[in-house]
Amino acid sequence: MFRFLLPLLILFSSSAQARVFDINKETFAAYFAVSGGGSQIGTSAVDGESGSGISFSGGSKYNYTGEFGFLYSRRFASLRFGFEILKPSALESTASNGTSDLYSAKSDILGYVPKLTLEVNVHGTNDNRSFISLTAGSASVTMKNDYVLTAAGQAAYAGVADHSVEAKGSGTLLGASLGYEGIMTDTTTVVVEFGYRQLKIDNLKYSKDVTTFSGAKTSGDSVLTSSGNQRDLDFSGGFISIGFRFYM
Repeated sequence: MFRFLLPLLILFSSSAQARVFDINKETFAAYFAVSGGGSQIGTSAVDGESGSGISFSGGSKYNYTGEFGFLYSRRFASLRFGFEILKPSALESTASNGTSDLYSAKSDILGYVPKLTLEVNVHGTNDNRSFISLTAGSASVTMKNDYVLTAAGQAAYAGVADHSVEAKGSGTLLGASLGYEGIMTDTTTVVVEFGYRQLKIDNLKYSKDVTTFSGAKTSGDSVLTSSGNQRDLDFSGGFISIGFRFYM
């Protein structure tokens, strides 16, 4: 009987041993991360929509993101292939001409960014490392603005009803960060990054027909302010992120 138990004991003993983690020898990992940081969008999604002399309350001040993908890691550098979802804080604003509230404006913006990141390791041991990273990606952004007129607004903009503007655009994302990765379990690490992203969308086009404060718009038309300037959205700003990597 002992000769049958011995192989089982050896197998159990081997499987009970914890994996010895060496971050310099790991090659592939799946990951996800979340981040938050400042945004320069403000009220730019609705500014200049209905003429001059109109002021807006509030503004979108923060960007939030979620990212997932895969990492190919070597001792001195790593490549990250990721997909980021970018969501600025919601803009809910009231437009005023200084004496009356004319309408409320709500803007929802969402971005999708396939991206490639190069990490260069600057310091490390067997279970942690510090790195600098450079990122490039191609962003696609959608915007939906809802306008609800007050009685004063209906009087000021005769013939204009409550309406929704839908638009989309694209742009190039560039970024850089400083990061730290450290072991959490025998196959998982935690990653913290401090960085800056640059992303400006200046080619917004209507994605459906609509009648706005400045008249009828057709899908495919450029989204312009009432003064004829291209409307843009600037997502640029600093951020901090935290994520987890699961080595295979």
